[in-house]
Amino acid sequence: MQTTQLGLTKTYNRFHDPNDTAIDIQQLRDRHIQMDYAVMKAYQVRDFAKQNPLLDLNHDFHQTKQGLRFTISETARRDILDRLLALNHQRYAEEVKAGLHDKSKGKKKKEKVVQVNKDQYELEM
Repeated sequence: MQTTQLGLTKTYNRFHDPNDTAIDIQQLRDRHIQMDYAVMKAYQVRDFAKQNPLLDLNHDFHQTKQGLRFTISETARRDILDRLLALNHQRYAEEVKAGLHDKSKGKKKKEKVVQVNKDQYELEM
């Protein structure tokens, strides 16, 4: 972005353009792929059908609701969302077991806002 003097929007418009094969844009795509796999490794997302290699995200240009985008495949996206949902349920169950979601504490009540008339501020002297 410093070299091209383009902002985020223009840079990412180029990023998602399959006809843009400039080296800087390809390097940006490669960095996104590296980040995605680093996150997958950190969360230990494996493809158990393939004896535990990292799940293939199938990075490429895919049609999305926002149009053609350089992103992971729909199959990989759904798989990741399913895994995140399962992880969320697991973590919540652990928190409940640890007493972090105790219902007996109740919610704090909001303070009532009292409207004050302007005339109430005037002092008689």
